[in-house]
Formats: sequence, structure tokens, C-alpha cells
Amino acid sequence: MSERLVMVNMGQLAVSGNPEAVLSALGLGSCVAVCAYDPVARLGGMIHVVLPSSAIGRSNDGPAKFADLGVPRLVAAMQKEGAACSRLRTSILGGANVLSTLDHGGVSHIGARNVEAVRQALAEARLTPLAEDVGGKASRTVRLHISDGDIVVKTVRAGEAHMTSLGVLRAQ
Repeated sequence: MSERLVMVNMGQLAVSGNPEAVLSALGLGSCVAVCAYDPVARLGGMIHVVLPSSAIGRSNDGPAKFADLGVPRLVAAMQKEGAACSRLRTSILGGANVLSTLDHGGVSHIGARNVEAVRQALAEARLTPLAEDVGGKASRTVRLHISDGDIVVKTVRAGEAHMTSLGVLRAQ
């Protein structure tokens, strides 16, 4: 089986039931990827959150950019394709403090704020992340394999780690 890479860029959302699809977010620094997987429907989704709240965005920014709007949109998109909210397994990745030495006009610690906003949005959807790989100072690249729900997380310093669809982190 050949893999079909689907890029999930900043502020984007993707959902797939194609077992050959691999959803990928590259270079997550302060951004957060939320991965969702329904093991019965074999359906996966990913959102690439840039900012914690739509209250700090511009009116022309898409709702997938913000944790408060994007997470509910991801859940709705998954349900529209046949996933059941009760079966969704979620993981949170990213939220690094890669710009710790700089003050960006009040957006310092944006990675931690993104992680907290994503957790809150998931809690409001009655979802609990099964696994997290968040914080630190290194950016991450994330791949969600639709065939089995496995997540591959890659960092420059730590190499690759895998999370199963059950949320168990295993190093490679």
C-alpha cells in the first residue's frame, strides 16, 4: 500500500477515511496539532492550531486557525464523515516555546496558551486527550496514519517517537 501525504498547514483542518492517507503538520513550534481518530470508522482528522482564541484574530482569519473555533469544527467534520464522538481518540502535539527569548507584543508563551486552549476546547467537547507531546523548546513534525491511527512525532534532537491509537508513546 502506498501512502498519500495530506499536508495540514497552519490554520487548516483535514479529515480522511482513506487508509493510504497520512495527515501531516510540519514544523510545529508554538502551534498545536490536534489529532483525532475513530478506530471503528477508521477515520482520522487533524487540525493545525495557530492561536488560542478567535478573540485575538482578524475577521478574515479562518476558524481552523483558533483553538476555540477549530476544535469544535474538527469534531463536527469527523462526525459528518461518520465518526462517533464517543469513540474519538485524541492527541495533542506541539506548543513549544521556541521563541522564549523574544517578546512578540503580548504573545509570549503562545505555545503554552495554545495547549491550554486546546485542552479546554476538547473538554468542552467532552473529549480527553489520550496522549500529549507538548511544550519544550523544539519544534515537531507530526504524521497521523489513517490506516491504524498511529501518530509519528519527529523532532530534530529526539528523533522519532510513535503514539498508538490508544495513546501509548513508544520511542523508535
